[in-house]
Amino acid sequence: MVKTSSGLTVGRLAKKYGLSRSTLLYYDSIGLLSPSKHMKGEYRSYGEEEEKRLAQICHYRKAGIPLKEIKVILDSPVSGISGVLQARLKELNEEIASLHEQRQFISGILKSSPDVKSAKMDKAAWVEVLRSSGFNEKDMEDWHKAFERTHPDRHQQFLEYLQIPDDEIRLIRKWSAGPQRIQKIQKASERYMELFFEFFSTLSRLGPGSSETTRRALSCVSGLADNAQVLDVGCGTGLQTLALCDGTDFAVTAVDNWQLALDKLTISAENAGFAQRITVQQGDMNELDYAPGSFDLIWSEGAIYLMGFENGISKWKEFLKPGGWMAVSEMTWTAEERPEEAAGFWNEGYPEMKSTAENVAILEQQGFEVVARFILPQADWWDVFYKEIAEATPAFIEKHSGSAEAQAVVDSNEKEMEIMRKYHDYLGYVFYIARKK
Repeated sequence: MVKTSSGLTVGRLAKKYGLSRSTLLYYDSIGLLSPSKHMKGEYRSYGEEEEKRLAQICHYRKAGIPLKEIKVILDSPVSGISGVLQARLKELNEEIASLHEQRQFISGILKSSPDVKSAKMDKAAWVEVLRSSGFNEKDMEDWHKAFERTHPDRHQQFLEYLQIPDDEIRLIRKWSAGPQRIQKIQKASERYMELFFEFFSTLSRLGPGSSETTRRALSCVSGLADNAQVLDVGCGTGLQTLALCDGTDFAVTAVDNWQLALDKLTISAENAGFAQRITVQQGDMNELDYAPGSFDLIWSEGAIYLMGFENGISKWKEFLKPGGWMAVSEMTWTAEERPEEAAGFWNEGYPEMKSTAENVAILEQQGFEVVARFILPQADWWDVFYKEIAEATPAFIEKHSGSAEAQAVVDSNEKEMEIMRKYHDYLGYVFYIARKK
């Protein structure tokens, strides 16, 4: 693309302001910044007014103002800017107060436990340090809540450092916004997760998806050798693993920490005639032990949320060869508007959930070129996954009648289905297909 007499193309304007081309295309799609005209060949052309508007957008983004609010400011600056800036100032004051609480908390630990740096730390040792430092249950609860609210990625990393299992980390982060006491987490999570896994052990698919969607995503990948090495992370029962082998000569290493799901995949691979090309391994996706550059393609459907999107991409990319591919599906906000009910549900269940543009930006920052992305169709949710959940629920309730933990599993499933039925236009799984630069 070149600069024309009538303005800048999308590529040159993006480069001038340190943005990605996909970011400007996203701004156009939500009506925040549109080109003054389209040139021959569908190229966008941005004039001086559009460039001035982009400069203002970048200025407000540095202040942490959401795109939706920036649009309000720019489209009605007199009436809009004051309220938006006051709301942002309130948020900053709350964040500062929270950080101050954390500083006092950590200072208290270091003051009363000067040998904490040299201690071998796990969850039990950490709780003991807190208790010996004079912190009660409420102090611990407040600290985790503040940590999750202000720095969710670092909270995730800290919990991983304490060697807490993935499923329990998810519960801790979910409960950080609630009234539960941290000391109750282990007991509650063990029984809840036992019933959670029992329920999902009856399902053929552990998340939304379909073989058709797997093949669609794979069609966006190009240049792979016939015998390409593929890593399927968080493979579950492996329906997508089988689809990756169908019609290819790929050698797939399928990894998951749930042995029951891997046993199902082993049987399915044998029945499909793919046993020689699928290597099934039990392992923690946070602690994969492969040599750098081992794989041509890393695949993960609906599992990266257990690590957090950025954390997962950052860790897994080292296992890719130069020019290798990453294909992952991730729960994503697909519209700028976030209905209050849907936001409340997913902010509790998955507080790190980001927008499509944010996930694209993460991939680009991690050294990838995003080649394609698409939203999974509604059929991928309802034709198998939610249908099987609905069919399995009555027997599960009857078997565990009177169990509060079993009812919590059922309630969580039913609430999720209700939210996805009502708000599927605002969020869903998005498949991201990207190539390592």
